[in-house]
Amino acid sequence: MMLTDEKAEQVAAITRNLLEEEYGDVVFDPIIVKAKVDQYDDDYVEIQVVYDCDYDKLDTMWLVGMTRRIRPFLLALDLDDHPGFRYTEKSDWEAGPPK
Repeated sequence: MMLTDEKAEQVAAITRNLLEEEYGDVVFDPIIVKAKVDQYDDDYVEIQVVYDCDYDKLDTMWLVGMTRRIRPFLLALDLDDHPGFRYTEKSDWEAGPPK
C-alpha cells in the first residue's frame, strides 16, 4: 500500500461526503487518514472521524457499514488495504489523550 498525502486527503473527502449525505447537519471535522499496521502485521487504512453532535444522533449500524461503502472508492485509488474507522466526539478530541 502506498498511502500518499494526496490519497489520504482524497479518502478524507470521500469519507466526509458519505457521512454528510447521511447526516447533513452534523459536522465531521477533522477526518484523519493514516496508514497503519495491526497486531498481525497486516496493513490497513485508519480513518479517524471526529463528530460534533450527540452520539445518539448517529446510527451505529449505518456507521458500521462505512467499511463496505468506502471500499470501492479505496480500490479506485489503488488502496487495497482494509479500512478501519474510529469515531471520536469533538469534546474528547479537543481534550486530548488521558493524562
